[in-house]
Amino acid sequence: MNPVVTQILTIAGVLLGSAATFVVTTASERMRWRRTQSARWDDKRLAAYTEYANAVKRMVRLCRRVAETRNLLGTGRPTDVDAAFAELAEAETERALNWETVLLLGDPATITAARAWHEQVWQLERLLREDRPEEEAFVEAYKNTMRLRNDFYACARADLGIASGTLPELTWNSLQPPTDQ
Repeated sequence: MNPVVTQILTIAGVLLGSAATFVVTTASERMRWRRTQSARWDDKRLAAYTEYANAVKRMVRLCRRVAETRNLLGTGRPTDVDAAFAELAEAETERALNWETVLLLGDPATITAARAWHEQVWQLERLLREDRPEEEAFVEAYKNTMRLRNDFYACARADLGIASGTLPELTWNSLQPPTDQ
């Protein structure tokens, strides 16, 4: 074989090998960067969902305490209603602040579920601010609030890729204080 052709083939092989190495290395680095970014945002979404859920849950607990004071729920743990409503206003402010992070980082299904949940909590508060709220209406609104909470958690878990199964169904045999709330 002609020495010039041999040199050209050698140079072409080196160039081809270099190009292949460059392409594979670039693709590997790009995939690693995407995985790192995905994990970073998953951590931030988890924190956003957790902080938001805790804020809404605080509002629900305050509504529950007022309902117990007004004998709308049979668990009987009374509280100072005026103080509870003042604390509820503070809890709403905290929820609103956490909501912004959920809006920034959450996926559309989780945002929709979160909005439905906190709007239902607002309905609980509206019922409790009535002069004589009906027990049946409050209990139904409370049950719906808990269903919407589970919907939010299901959406958040799906967004975070948590595949450990669905949440247990809620039971309403009594409205005693649940251990998970």
